[in-house]
Amino acid sequence: MFHAAWLAIVCFLAGGINAIAGGGSLLSFPALMQIGVKPVHANATNTVALLPGQFTSAAAYRRELQRYRSMVPILLIAALAGGLIGARLLMATRQDTFLRMVPWLLLTATLLFALGSPLQQRLFKETPQAHVTGLRPLARILLPLGIFSVCLYVGFFGAGSGLLIMGVLSFAGIDSVHEINALKTVITSTSNAVAAATFIAYGAVVWRYGIVMMIAASLGGYGSARFARKHKPRGVRAFVVAMGCIVTTYFFWKLYR
Repeated sequence: MFHAAWLAIVCFLAGGINAIAGGGSLLSFPALMQIGVKPVHANATNTVALLPGQFTSAAAYRRELQRYRSMVPILLIAALAGGLIGARLLMATRQDTFLRMVPWLLLTATLLFALGSPLQQRLFKETPQAHVTGLRPLARILLPLGIFSVCLYVGFFGAGSGLLIMGVLSFAGIDSVHEINALKTVITSTSNAVAAATFIAYGAVVWRYGIVMMIAASLGGYGSARFARKHKPRGVRAFVVAMGCIVTTYFFWKLYR
């Protein structure tokens, strides 16, 4: 009961953070490991628990997807394939091997999240779109390959992957931050959905914690979204980065002590 209550509190915060700035996995995934869940099962349970909030976010972006609706099916196929293979790779990874990878994966996720805000300001500035008719032919070919590559990481671990997807979309020539966010959300939720289905099929989800986390994260995301509409929360990204640094340092210490 204590473990369930602790996870409910952490996932309520994680869901709220995801709704405002992203990066909630940097709290919820280590919380599962802290109470004794094996690393592979912790990652699988975390993916399933945070999935409903991603679906609701994706549904809210339907209008921003219109200009690239011809590309969306191809990108979703790439996301499905990448997420499936990444999840299968995780299921084939030994617990002790993945445990040694955890600090480095958390470090990568923390750095991506820390660099996200300044990079987004540099890469994703709003530009006039009247002259834009679509992606160039080469970009239409290479973009699905880039999405597939990133979604391998999404299926395997996933934390901090949003910036990678946004970078791929930006370099492909998509210049609206709203459209980039919309495509990123749909791609991420699709990739995580097939990964979650894979984890469930393999029996890797710890449901006694996963259901509690799912409810708490959904409530936290809904409440934070309503709050964010009326206010502009500050300091959320800094809090996530600080927590990411603390958690990463702890796992490095635990691994190499």
